[in-house]
Amino acid sequence: MNEELKKKVIRAAIQEKKPLKEIAKALFITDKQLLLLFKNWGVQLPRRQRKVVERPDRNSLMVLYRKEGNVTKVARTYEVSANTVLRWMRELNLPTRRMKLSEDEKISILEKHLQELHNVSL
Repeated sequence: MNEELKKKVIRAAIQEKKPLKEIAKALFITDKQLLLLFKNWGVQLPRRQRKVVERPDRNSLMVLYRKEGNVTKVARTYEVSANTVLRWMRELNLPTRRMKLSEDEKISILEKHLQELHNVSL
């Protein structure tokens, strides 16, 4: 590999702190392939700091999910992953449109959800 390009890639990742996906895309490789190259080159990447996001309250999450229509859009709003939003919803007994559960588990979640609703106007 071109040593100049190698130094440029390492500088972009470490000094400029560019996202690995962005660097990999520019190189026409995947981010996992880029990580493999860094490992081969003996490059230690700085550990990413975990972002602490406070879980929203049940009502706010329910309203936003209803408004946005899917978990991915809710995740973008809170700048977290869709899996994080799904975990929050599961912890708060909020039903999702695609619950990958048995029918009994779905009914249980729906019943818990209905018990926790307040001031519903129909």
